[in-house]
Amino acid sequence: MSMRICHAPFTAPRFRAIAGGVAVAASRPALAATTHGLDAPPWLLAGAAVAGMLVTLALCALARRRQQHPPAPPVQPSADLTATAEVPPPASSASTDAERDVGAAPSTLHAVMDALDDGVMLHSPTGQLLASNAALARIFGLGPAQVGTFDLDHPPLAFLRDDDRPCPAHCLPPRLSLTDGAAHEAELSIVRSNGSRRRLALHARPIDTNGAGVVTTVTDITHQRHTDARLRLADKAIEHSPDAIMITTAEGQILRVNPAFTRLTGYRLDEVIGHSPAILRSGQHDAAFYAALWDSIHRNGRWAGEIWNRHKRGHLFAERLSISAVDDAAGHVSHYVAVFSDITAAKTEAARITHLAQHDALTGLPNRSLMTDRLDQALHRSQRSGRQVALLCLDLDRFKSVNDSFGHAVGDLLLQQVATRLVGCVRETDSVGRLSGDEFMVVLTDLLDAEQAGQVARKILAALAPPFDIDGHRVMSTFSIGIALYPTDAAAAKALQQHADTALYHAKASGRNAYRYFTDAMNARAEQRLTLESHLRGAIANGELNLHFQPLACIDDGRVVAMEALCRWHNPVLGEVAPEVFIPVAEESGLMVDLDYWVLEQACRTAATWTAHGATRVGVAVNLSHLHFRREGLVEQVRAVLARTRVPATLLELELSESTLLQGGPEVTATLNSLKAMGVRLVINDFGTGYSSLAHLRRYQVDRLKIDRRFIQAMEQTADDAAIVRALIELGQSMRIEVLAEGIETDAQRHGVHAAGCHLAQGRLMGAPMDAEATVALLCAPTTLR
Repeated sequence: MSMRICHAPFTAPRFRAIAGGVAVAASRPALAATTHGLDAPPWLLAGAAVAGMLVTLALCALARRRQQHPPAPPVQPSADLTATAEVPPPASSASTDAERDVGAAPSTLHAVMDALDDGVMLHSPTGQLLASNAALARIFGLGPAQVGTFDLDHPPLAFLRDDDRPCPAHCLPPRLSLTDGAAHEAELSIVRSNGSRRRLALHARPIDTNGAGVVTTVTDITHQRHTDARLRLADKAIEHSPDAIMITTAEGQILRVNPAFTRLTGYRLDEVIGHSPAILRSGQHDAAFYAALWDSIHRNGRWAGEIWNRHKRGHLFAERLSISAVDDAAGHVSHYVAVFSDITAAKTEAARITHLAQHDALTGLPNRSLMTDRLDQALHRSQRSGRQVALLCLDLDRFKSVNDSFGHAVGDLLLQQVATRLVGCVRETDSVGRLSGDEFMVVLTDLLDAEQAGQVARKILAALAPPFDIDGHRVMSTFSIGIALYPTDAAAAKALQQHADTALYHAKASGRNAYRYFTDAMNARAEQRLTLESHLRGAIANGELNLHFQPLACIDDGRVVAMEALCRWHNPVLGEVAPEVFIPVAEESGLMVDLDYWVLEQACRTAATWTAHGATRVGVAVNLSHLHFRREGLVEQVRAVLARTRVPATLLELELSESTLLQGGPEVTATLNSLKAMGVRLVINDFGTGYSSLAHLRRYQVDRLKIDRRFIQAMEQTADDAAIVRALIELGQSMRIEVLAEGIETDAQRHGVHAAGCHLAQGRLMGAPMDAEATVALLCAPTTLR
């Protein structure tokens, strides 16, 4: 190998001393350990070691050259330390050992240098390359020939600073070392010919032996810097993450937490480092929960889910937690990383939304959906326990009247107080729910016998008996209750509800404020009702309905003042169906309004016939359901019928129930006032059975009161009922309202009401219901009815 450098004589002992020192520094693991101990970058210490090796190599080569030949003129440097040296001539026997040591050193050092991952280059004091290794060419991305031209003043590639500006040649570490004789290092970047960018660490160290030059190590730290950048990025991400992050050892000791951890848990860094994450345990989860958690981590390397933990201040919070195991190079778990966020607010909101979806907003009771689910669960438990389940369907009696009389605000408060009393009547294991409006449901579980359900029903009726004090109003309310039992009455939830509804219907029909158990007989009647409703829907279209008329007569002379229209139904399958049977069905099925309009039309047509035959002063009375006052269009329908039939409005009497007056809203007032303005007469039917007040009678300008037939029929038996009849008659007289006694069937009844001052009567004694043709004959007869 040719070197353009001259050295002082170099002996074998001196070589051994240098080589021995360099050999210690040549091990990279040793360098790595030294790096940790000295807190210096690995490339810096490696550079020092490699520099020593290269110096040794150079001196060895020079010594061997001097052994073989005298100094010769300098030649161009070799591009690679692996170049073959000239074959030396035989040496004298006196120097054989020294020559053997010196001759063997270059080949050994060549092999060591080419085994290095770092690039090494040796420059002369003038900046010319004297030697390099293979790693240098690989790092620079240059061929051997290009590396051989690496002059410090004219390097074959550009070195870039951090701001991507070129680093001048005189600022390169080897040139600086030649200038001031000190060691220099720097991190610079290069762009290879293939376009790839590399980050390099250059460490230059002057050779102290007779100004031999400078040795430079070049380390490719691209991957290291990328790793450092990723670590810095990860560190930033951890520090600024909104989620809490906790890193533990494999044994479960906390190594690191981020600021979000402190915000979420209340624990400072110094309070948790070295401790176990168990300091956060809430006590809400059992051992099985944690066993399943760690089983997932051991099998899958991770676990994710929701968990409750405890804040430093003691309150619980819900978190969404993910735990991942981190393996080392050998595949063994070295750390665990836990990432979690506080979801307490989200869970609270979700619970609120779920509660709203499953509970009645007014009373807070479970709604129909949740009650159905609880009923299903109760039936499943009953199958295992063998005990009975009772379903109670409850309906608040006359709730519509409360709403109409006092307003919806009072009605809402009533429902809330009713709900409170209901809950107080059952056990914690039972369920009370509001289905809709004034309908409630109670599920009683684990019953030994049916009588227990009756006991609860009686308790409920008793609890609701006392009046409710609502905004200064004393409101009375009662319940009708239907009871169905599982498994006696039904084997499924849906059938059980249907049977409880059937029992409720019969409780209402029995007079309200009562409870009824479901029976097979009730079910048969329910099926009959459905059949009846089905036939009733086609009755009008099929011409099955017709009208009968009953006279309203003057007791004094038997003069007929009006005829009340009474609907009759004859079905080809069912035969004659009594009004007291089909009228309730029509009201409950929504057919009542259409039925009333049909009766109104036919009655007015018949009245027109009476007028045409000379009975010009006889009115026609038509009953109207209270359902008309929940809809619009009644006034227009009445006006249209009168126009079509050409019947004077003064001949039309509309009979209303007392409950209609109790509705008392603006719509009812407006409707009745419009009818009165047309000339239509208003009659209160079954007077005395409801809750009418004198104010209502005055407000709506009622023309006639019809005393309910039950009072008339009872007045012969008791003095109290006779007194009630006299009081009702006197009430009408004092308010200048006509009074009619309904249901007169005996002379004694007629004389009794007449003696009390009543001059109008209706009943079989005064005239039985008759068809339309018979009415014409009656009203046109030369004598009056007596």
